[in-house]
Amino acid sequence: MNTQYQISSIKKPVWLVSLLIMTALVLAACQSKSSSYNAQAAVSQATATSAPAPTTAPKASATAAVSAEAVINVAMDPKLGNILVDSKGMTLYIFTKDTPGKSNCDAACLAKWPPLLTEGSPKLGTGVDAALVGSAMLADGSKIVTYNGMPLYYWIKDTKPGDTTGQDVGGVWYVVSPKGEKVEAAEEASPTSTPAAAAFVEPTINVATDPKLGSILVDGKGMTLYMFTKDEPNKSNCNADCLAKWPPLLTQGSPVLGAGVDDSKIGSAMLADGTKIVTYNGMPLYYWVKDMKPGDTTGEGVGSVWYVVSPDGKKVEEPGEDKGTETPVPAAAAAAGEVTLNVYTDPKLGQILVDGKGMTLYMYTVDGPNQSNCTGDCLVKWPPFLTKGKPVLGTGVDDSKVGTAKLADGTLIVTYNGMPLYYWFKDTKPGDTLGQGVGSVWYVVNPDGEAVGR
Repeated sequence: MNTQYQISSIKKPVWLVSLLIMTALVLAACQSKSSSYNAQAAVSQATATSAPAPTTAPKASATAAVSAEAVINVAMDPKLGNILVDSKGMTLYIFTKDTPGKSNCDAACLAKWPPLLTEGSPKLGTGVDAALVGSAMLADGSKIVTYNGMPLYYWIKDTKPGDTTGQDVGGVWYVVSPKGEKVEAAEEASPTSTPAAAAFVEPTINVATDPKLGSILVDGKGMTLYMFTKDEPNKSNCNADCLAKWPPLLTQGSPVLGAGVDDSKIGSAMLADGTKIVTYNGMPLYYWVKDMKPGDTTGEGVGSVWYVVSPDGKKVEEPGEDKGTETPVPAAAAAAGEVTLNVYTDPKLGQILVDGKGMTLYMYTVDGPNQSNCTGDCLVKWPPFLTKGKPVLGTGVDDSKVGTAKLADGTLIVTYNGMPLYYWFKDTKPGDTLGQGVGSVWYVVNPDGEAVGR
């Protein structure tokens, strides 16, 4: 009995110990589960009460893909006047160390002056000159928008629309005017100097003698007046963009006339905005924005559609002093007023097509064969090379490539190798080729009918 009791006494504690160990394990597991649940609850509570993550995307780098096409607008700055901005009103700048069609702003520079990138077709707002818009390739292969040949940039320190803190930085960074020129700071106009506040003063029309052009019409300050041959009697066909370059001679009905001005030829016509432009012999009269002082006649012959005006009310053409590029015109053609197509050797571009006066001719690569896609404002800046059907051809012109196409108004434009030919309104004298490469769609034409430099 004693031996059996001793054995039971030994076994019972072992069993009890096992039970206690199992109980402890169960309790530990429950405590662990509870702790885990409490930890998860704490995390959930913290998540529910913390601020949401920011949703604003970081600024794109110069190499970032263009997700939306660039937009160029015009905004009025109280000190700088009309300047170029993007779709959000953020100011755009040019870098005067750039060269036409090329950015010289390196990676470190682009970090401070981010480029206005494009996929090739920027959207343009009112007042933006489409003929000045183009693009240039950056080192990373992306395209930067150019305006008048100059790449456009932002300034990293401009933080809101209307900021122009990049103006004149380092004497090389400037905001840009709608004409594609750098804008330098101007004094803010005094409220008392607003032109609208002044009483209207009737214009004066006088006759002046130009050493080359003879007697011509000028205003009271001697500034030259012009006619637009695309106008109709007592009707201006010069639209808003045109009027910005050719400001009208306005009247309220009674211009002051100087000696030699024929009062029977004086009249007026209504413009789209309700103001009146002076007419002479039925033709509206304008100034030219590039004439800076009395006696200037830089608008003479522009685009072969703008001319100074004689006291007889007729257009005045400058006598041809340099006939080197002209071909003698047969009497029959001269009588019919036919145009002449010649070949001229430009020192940089080689042989190119010009008219009888040596004015450069261009093709528009957006045109189709024997079809002009230049309309409205485009034709104001790129006047067509018109014909009555039989242009006079100079040496080197391939007559098999000469043809015509009909414009919307029924007139005929000369075509060469199937492509319509145009002038550029900024070319003011023989030999000028200022339209070359404009917008990466306008080019001079060689005698083979190909775009030069494309």
